[in-house]
Amino acid sequence: MTPQSCLLAAVLAVIPVALHAAPPTKRKGERATKAQPAAAADHPAAPPVAPILASSPWHTWTAAGGEKLAAKFIGLENGILIVESKDKRTVRFPVSRLSAADQKLAQACKAAKPRPPMAQEVITKAAARLDESINVALKKSGVAANPPLDDEHFVRRLYLDTIGRIPTEWEVRTYLADTSSNKRSALINTLLNAPGYTMHMYNWLADTLRVKDDYGKGAKAFLYEDWLKDQIAMNRPWDVMVRDMLTADGKLNENGAAGFLLRDAQMPLDGVANLLTTFLSANVSCAQCHDHPFADWTQKDFYGMAAFFGATDGFHEDVYRKIRRLAKSADVPQASKGMMNQLFTANAYNLVDLPKNHLKFPADYHYKDAKPGEFVTPELIRWDDTSKTNPAYKIEDTKPSQLRNGFAQWMTHADNPRFAAAIANRVWKKVFGLAVQEPVSDLDDPAAASNPELLQHITTYMKQAQFDLREFQRILFNTAAYQRQAGQPPEDPRTWRFPGPVLRRMSAEQAWDSIVTLAAGTDADLILLRRGDDQRRTVVPNDQINVATLETIISAIKASGATPMKGGGGGKKGGGNINPRAIVGYYEGGKPQVRAGLILARASEMPQPAPETHFLRLFGQSDRLVSDTNTTDGSVPQMLQLMNGPVQDVISSGSTALASAMKAATPAQQVASLYLSFLGRQPNAPESAKSVAALGDGLTLSDIAWVLLNSREFLFVQ
Repeated sequence: MTPQSCLLAAVLAVIPVALHAAPPTKRKGERATKAQPAAAADHPAAPPVAPILASSPWHTWTAAGGEKLAAKFIGLENGILIVESKDKRTVRFPVSRLSAADQKLAQACKAAKPRPPMAQEVITKAAARLDESINVALKKSGVAANPPLDDEHFVRRLYLDTIGRIPTEWEVRTYLADTSSNKRSALINTLLNAPGYTMHMYNWLADTLRVKDDYGKGAKAFLYEDWLKDQIAMNRPWDVMVRDMLTADGKLNENGAAGFLLRDAQMPLDGVANLLTTFLSANVSCAQCHDHPFADWTQKDFYGMAAFFGATDGFHEDVYRKIRRLAKSADVPQASKGMMNQLFTANAYNLVDLPKNHLKFPADYHYKDAKPGEFVTPELIRWDDTSKTNPAYKIEDTKPSQLRNGFAQWMTHADNPRFAAAIANRVWKKVFGLAVQEPVSDLDDPAAASNPELLQHITTYMKQAQFDLREFQRILFNTAAYQRQAGQPPEDPRTWRFPGPVLRRMSAEQAWDSIVTLAAGTDADLILLRRGDDQRRTVVPNDQINVATLETIISAIKASGATPMKGGGGGKKGGGNINPRAIVGYYEGGKPQVRAGLILARASEMPQPAPETHFLRLFGQSDRLVSDTNTTDGSVPQMLQLMNGPVQDVISSGSTALASAMKAATPAQQVASLYLSFLGRQPNAPESAKSVAALGDGLTLSDIAWVLLNSREFLFVQ
């Protein structure tokens, strides 16, 4: 259990436990300890405290029930207050659980945060400019824009695209009853600041960044996952997040930002290929072994980029060998042998910079521009449209120990030829279902986009939004193009002119989170899985891998009441259900319900990824081995899951949606309640009559719910 339970135990219904937490070895807001590039100053690492706290950053936060916690304000986003306690631990909880006075104080602290949202007028004008570009392309192609979307379909689509779940019956009714002229833009703003936004964005980024619980050999990446969620919750700009990930130092269990590069610590060249594809949409993977056959990248280009990481060591084999020798030692009690890897291996994953660049060309290098085995000189790649005077290429420091800093400075620079375009193109696909240029992993030739002018515009707006992904999405959701009816996806993405979004099936995470909402209501939006704080207890100073250290770590974890670093079964073969006892103690904001063996928590708050036979994986959740490998393809196992799998038991037995329908006065009103819950709309006259007749013939509301769950309409984002 995490140390924040001193406040959350009573306030947030978390199981109370004894607290025992030593201060972490290193923690500076999860940031790298070495020098950061000057560009980072554009976006402060953390918001300043409000003037009311200027004399002292410490404040005793008081819950509605009287419980107290002395901590300093870090951030308030999506309804979640983030503070840091005096023992250097990050504490998160719903701001609604605080006293009225402290809720006002939290808002005052947030008001002191820089980078206020764009004015609605600015958002509206930007959206109109994008619509103009789309309409011109539609006219040239002789394609008519799709009709406008009605309110019922709009509210359901927007909930799915912003917070990753369908709206509840009450949320639909509330929106439909609103008669204000600006209700669509108001709902967009509300949902982009709702707790579910962090969860949905995390799911999306976790697929792109290949986030996994288990890095192999027993090492867990829980701290990285917590760090990423915190970055989203605090709405930190994309360029700042990426810069932190590329320049981070430290171990997997002490600096969350280090988790990205440590993901490929044992395959650093693959890691370079992955990050170039992820952040720049540069199609360079083939050039790792030979000159690219279909692009301009050469093997020398690839090695020149990889050399920026040639003075970085991530996986320390000597430390891991110590761990293996100790595991075989007779000095280790048998009861502790099973914990060895989980408690120690993360210490072998440690980002450090060396005084010399060690990267060499491979022994089989056969091109004339370099010799096999010679050291590689770091060199930044350029595209055909790159100006020779581009300021992004002015790297200030190329010392071996600072190579990553220089690389990060170049990559995240606003004038980098591809950085802004790559993330803008990715987010556009998230919102519209299809990127302006497909695939999102290859942006080498922007002229090949379906609408090159549109790609230029969204790149400009990404920069103007200062890489604020939430503000950028505000622009996209406010476009007339987004608020039109969906169309059938084209066979050739290059022919799509965006008469509206493409019709698409929910992602695995959207489908699961919608089912959780039907079953348990909106409480799941406030239940957070946080396992990183306990992982910090496994940091071994100076890599003193011995029995005494092992006993100290085990004692500290047992004293805290936590279960030693169990991953909960994520990614493993076998049962699709996750053992609740393995992870239930790590939830904040309350405990999720457990029904039919399923933990009813949001997908972001589950093991990453889920076990192979869990609903999430069966519906296409990525295995996180390669970026962007989630799928919405249909299958027979998916049909069986919905027809007679455990989710059917969850829906038909005590679900929130079913309970709400049962409270309605007449059978017709009961049917309408279920339609609003499952499909976000009222039933039409034939649907209502048929359902009411079925109820009269002996079917139950559970049967109607089963039919709606298995309908094609339920699974699709229209």
